[in-house]
Amino acid sequence: MIAICLTATVFFSACSAEKTTERQVRLSLEGKSYNNLSLSVITATSDLMQIDGTSTDGHNWIFVIPDSISKIAWGYTIQHRNDSLIDGSHRIAFQSVVNGDTLRGEHFNFDKNKNLIELRGSFYTTDSWKNRRQAVFKTDIFTIPLPENTYLRENMQTPDFSFFRDRNNPHKTYEEFLAKYAELIKGNPNSLYFISNLAMTAFFYRSRQDIENLFNLFSPEMQNSVWGEIVRKNFTPLVLEFNDILLPNSLTREYERIILEPEKYTLLCFSATWCAPCIRAIPMLKQIHERTKGKLNLVYISIDENIDDWNALMERENIAWRSLWLTDGDLKSQWDISVIPNYILVYPNGYARRIFLRTEADIQELYAVLGIE
Repeated sequence: MIAICLTATVFFSACSAEKTTERQVRLSLEGKSYNNLSLSVITATSDLMQIDGTSTDGHNWIFVIPDSISKIAWGYTIQHRNDSLIDGSHRIAFQSVVNGDTLRGEHFNFDKNKNLIELRGSFYTTDSWKNRRQAVFKTDIFTIPLPENTYLRENMQTPDFSFFRDRNNPHKTYEEFLAKYAELIKGNPNSLYFISNLAMTAFFYRSRQDIENLFNLFSPEMQNSVWGEIVRKNFTPLVLEFNDILLPNSLTREYERIILEPEKYTLLCFSATWCAPCIRAIPMLKQIHERTKGKLNLVYISIDENIDDWNALMERENIAWRSLWLTDGDLKSQWDISVIPNYILVYPNGYARRIFLRTEADIQELYAVLGIE
């Protein structure tokens, strides 16, 4: 956690008189009080971080984000730690009524050249739902005017951009989604919301060409941003130099070699408990594991902070292959694990390359490399 300081006399005052490279989120909530709130953020390196907020009255909150984090933040959400929700989540979302339509969103990020986000809302209602594991998720919804913050406004107006979901049209085809995304980007080629969502959802696309076509619609500024570089890596061939190093086994905590049988192919599967697409990929990986026995070794590499959570998931899903824990941030950068799920195929000669496992065609391509018909 990142500690936040606050003067006792004046809310929103600076923590010190010294100049700092940091940004602030100021939150004012009417109708409901909280004893704790935090900013939840997934970074460009797929790290999940929590930044604690401070308040003098439970209604007005301040969060301080170091510049080093804000530069690589996909987007922020506000979360309340609720001990009654064991495996669950309690978030805060916002709604605005525009021309009779109710728009909702919960993700925001800093506008260009802005160091402050201010959000003021009145409590409206609480939504609650369960996932397939019966974990409870709650969202407190606050009514606000259509926000000045560009990212939150675009999140409200175009929810689920690049996630291939449309709540109003569940039968929309993949091609219809692509055409809609292209139309949206053409209308706003400088959108941080669009480029960062594309960067973090590349695994939903059926081909590298589809990703590249959307990427080319963005402005040069967005293409050359940290998010643009992540998108570019999804359609640019990349060969990794792979050195067999030691990582701790997730169960035993004992360090061991990643490649135990160098004469065979090894598929490194980078994943985490909080990554929904990673969880959805488990049946596919089980299918690959069964089909390729004797020719391919699967190795899970978890980037979770709490490895006990990961081990619980592995037990619950009856995972039969080895699981290692990526505790070295330098290695994560070296291997460029900016998005998960992420897969690296290591050949018997030590050559390694990143591969896609998103469609049946991708799986068949893997089988072809292994000589499996």
